Amino acid sequence: MTGFDEPERRPRTLSAVTILLTAAAGAIDVVTYFAFNQVFASTMTGNLVLLGLGLGQGDWTQIADNICAIGGYCGGLIAGTVFCGLAMRRWPWRNAVGATLTFELALLLLLGAFWYGVDDDSPLVQWKVVVLVVGAGLAMGVQAAAVRYVGPAGTPTSFMSGTITNWVSSLVELHKPFRWNWNSPLRLLAVIVAAAGNAVVQRFAPDWSFVAPVVLVAIAIVLMAVVTRANSGGLTVGAPQFDPDPRAEVPDAEVEEEDAVGGAGPVHGRVVGLDGDARPAVLTLVSGGGEQVDRVHTEVDGSYRLDPGESGDFMLICTPHRMGGGAARPRAVLISVDGRPVVHDLVLGAAPGEAGHHRAPT
Repeated sequence: MTGFDEPERRPRTLSAVTILLTAAAGAIDVVTYFAFNQVFASTMTGNLVLLGLGLGQGDWTQIADNICAIGGYCGGLIAGTVFCGLAMRRWPWRNAVGATLTFELALLLLLGAFWYGVDDDSPLVQWKVVVLVVGAGLAMGVQAAAVRYVGPAGTPTSFMSGTITNWVSSLVELHKPFRWNWNSPLRLLAVIVAAAGNAVVQRFAPDWSFVAPVVLVAIAIVLMAVVTRANSGGLTVGAPQFDPDPRAEVPDAEVEEEDAVGGAGPVHGRVVGLDGDARPAVLTLVSGGGEQVDRVHTEVDGSYRLDPGESGDFMLICTPHRMGGGAARPRAVLISVDGRPVVHDLVLGAAPGEAGHHRAPT
């Protein structure tokens, strides 16, 4: 997979989103490669090499072509990052990523309308290919900015060198436990199959080659909506926080507990079942303004600790991990935080009025 949080629902669907977007990048690279002096809309490594080649050979046409592609992609990164960041001020990250991908689809549809609407007799025909490359690069940059929030370090859907490096290296890392990752090889296969398929379309029906990436992005948006709907309970505004890689080696260190900044005591306690045994869960602390303040997973004994940062009223959301295939139902309680520690235990499976209780700080 791509390193989602433990409580993530529909992780395979979210993984399919990244595979479809990778296929879209491969398909659109074929269009720009044939249309505009062998440049790519999404693969910036190839464009940088070709730019260096043009500089070395003094080929100013090649230089201008690659600058157009690189400039369009960088512009898309800026636009996509700003768009997604503004969206995450109001929505959870899944909603923001879906909205940003919709923005990308709108750009592709506008680009397609221009590409098919300008005929050979139009005065705009000399700009047709330039607009195609810059616009396609813009759309791919928006896509890359959106998928930065899928997976702990982002899940690339265009630059595959890092994907090959991480996947192949992970297969032979002797100092870490082996863990098979299906997403990386499937994305590598997707870009090859999509590029090959669209090359065939380009050969026999070139007017239809731009349709493939648009359709792939549209399907990815539909699947992203399914993921968002499945994870609608207990979501908070802002970017995701991912679990650390369980294979990572963490050196032993002495941890000194300190009170939270601003004189507010921590919120801590345990999450247990009706039998009193610990239950794994994610605890999220949300401010009165709807912003995520802190988020942690329970320890093995069910204990947790959240730092609010300041006094006030907060919403404490408990999202149990899925166990035995059962759906996790989040619980939410109001917590008042002042200068003293707040101890609140949560009992899963209890009636709403008995779902949690305060106990004296220890």
